[in-house]
Amino acid sequence: MALRYDALQEYCDDPARTGDVQVILYAHYWKGFSLAVQDDMVEHSVIDEKGRPYRFRTVEMALVELANISYLSDRIIIDRRMWSP
Repeated sequence: MALRYDALQEYCDDPARTGDVQVILYAHYWKGFSLAVQDDMVEHSVIDEKGRPYRFRTVEMALVELANISYLSDRIIIDRRMWSP
């Protein structure tokens, strides 16, 4: 199930959810890092307003942009299976 990036803050602030939301960055050598979040073992791909995967060019850019979103886990998982050039 996909989640739009502009709804991420509301998703994280949902009072029905318990615990922090886990951030997963899927690394791709040419495309950058696509964003996903996981809550209670359900993973949601994060998409932009056009339905494409929400991507960052660098991990640093992801950290800066995600820093102000409440209830995100302090730990970020980076899945690098697709990193090979």
